Amino acid sequence: MNPASDDQPHPMERRLVLRLLKYWRDIGGAEKLPAMADVETSAIQDMWPHCALLAVTGHERDPLIRYIGEGLANGCDGGLQGQALSATPAGTLAAHAMSYYAQVLVKQVPITFGGEFLDRDGGKVLYRSIILPLADDGATIDRLLCAANCRVVAQT
Repeated sequence: MNPASDDQPHPMERRLVLRLLKYWRDIGGAEKLPAMADVETSAIQDMWPHCALLAVTGHERDPLIRYIGEGLANGCDGGLQGQALSATPAGTLAAHAMSYYAQVLVKQVPITFGGEFLDRDGGKVLYRSIILPLADDGATIDRLLCAANCRVVAQT
């Protein structure tokens, strides 16, 4: 079977991190980082429950969680919105998915990461995550848009 050529339709991308990266690139263009005002949650409605928004200006060492969707907050016992990222419980998808935020601040580019961890119940979790920089002025990162999804793998 031959891979699809450029003149054939491409199947819709199913991976959350790649779809969100494409959206981020589309709203930012080639010359600047997108601003929070560019993000239309209605355009990413299916992804939004798996997203978080971190405020970093003045909180570079421990960003504030301004929004966290229920899919990403699963297992966090609620109450994370408005809290510092360090309040995120260990052994949760949110903790793993946003743990590398400082690399995005340093490199000033989106970073995707995946792996596995043991959740708080000892279940093996496979996950993929992405952190995307946002900048109201197009250059200075003031927020991070994060997303992740996962699946629990049966232990053998």
